[in-house]
Amino acid sequence: MLTNKISLRGLTTVVLVYMVFAFGWWAVQLWRENDRVFTLAEELLERKYGGPNRGINLTELRATAEYKQLVQRRQKHQRMILAEGIFFTLCLGFGLYVINRAAKREVVLARQRRNFLLSITHELKSPIASLRLTMETLSRRTLNRDQLETLCTNGLRDAARLQNLVEDLLLAARLEDNWSPHPEPVDLLQIARDCMLNLKTRFPKSNIQIDIPTEYASILADKSGMTAVVQNLLENAVKYAPERTTVLLRVRQVQGKTHLVVSDEGIGIPNSEKTAVFEKFYRIGNEETRQTTGTGLGLYIVKQVVEAHQGSISITDNRPTGTIFTVEI
Repeated sequence: MLTNKISLRGLTTVVLVYMVFAFGWWAVQLWRENDRVFTLAEELLERKYGGPNRGINLTELRATAEYKQLVQRRQKHQRMILAEGIFFTLCLGFGLYVINRAAKREVVLARQRRNFLLSITHELKSPIASLRLTMETLSRRTLNRDQLETLCTNGLRDAARLQNLVEDLLLAARLEDNWSPHPEPVDLLQIARDCMLNLKTRFPKSNIQIDIPTEYASILADKSGMTAVVQNLLENAVKYAPERTTVLLRVRQVQGKTHLVVSDEGIGIPNSEKTAVFEKFYRIGNEETRQTTGTGLGLYIVKQVVEAHQGSISITDNRPTGTIFTVEI
C-alpha cells in the first residue's frame, strides 16, 4: 500500500506545508479585501465631502472623525487577521506536536511488544524444553541417586522459572484492571528468604544478603504484591550483576515509613533510562543482542504495586558501580 511506503514524518510534513500555504493564501486574500473595502469607503467619503457645495481637500478629509474611524476600523481588521494567523499557527503546531508524539509512542510500544513476544517465546521455550528433556531422561533410563537428584533439581528450577513467569503475566494483567491491594500483616523477612531460595535455585552463583531487623519485618500490605516487589527487585539485581558480587536487601523505618532498599554491583542504569525502565515491556538494549533473560514486566509490576500502596520507588547509582532501588511505603 502507498501509505506503507510514505513515512509518517513525510506525510506530516506534506500536510503541514499545505495547511500553512493554504492559510497564508487566505490571509493574504483577507488582507487585500480589507484594503479594498477601506479604499472604497475612502472614495465614498471623498465624494461625500468633495461635492460642489462642500469642497474639502485631502488633508482636511483625513482630519475628520469619520476618516479616523475608518482608519481605526481598517487597523482593527488587520490586527484580527494577524491574531487569528498567530493563533491558528500555534494550534496547528500544537496539534502536530501531539500527533507526532502519540505516533512515536505507538511506534515505541509496537517495538516493545515485538521485543516482548520475542522474549516471552524464549522464556517459555527454554524451561519447557528442559523439562521435557528431563522427563524423557527419567522415563527412558535407569539412573542412580545422584543423577536423579541432579535432574530433579534442574526440573524444579525450570518449574520455578515457569511459575514466576506465569505469576508475573497474571499480575500484570490484573494491574491493568484497576488492581487494588488487600492489606494484611506481611512478614518481609520470610518473603525475602523465600525469594532468595527461589533465586538460588535458578542462579546458584548469586550472592544475596538480607539485612532486615525483626522490628521492621512486619508491615501492613498486600502479601502477593509485596512478594512480587521483592522477587522482581532481587531477580533484576541478580541478572544484571556479575556472578558472586553482592546483592543486598535492606529494610529500615524512616519517619514512620518502611524503606526497602535493593542494591547491586552491576552495570548500572543510565540516567536517560531511569524512568523508562518502569514502562511495560521496556528493556535496556534489544532482544537480538541482550544476553539476560526477562520479559520487561518486572520493574513495571514493581512500580504499579508500590504506587497502589500509595508508595514511591526511586533509582540511584551505587558506588563504585551498580544500582540502588529504594521503595518507600
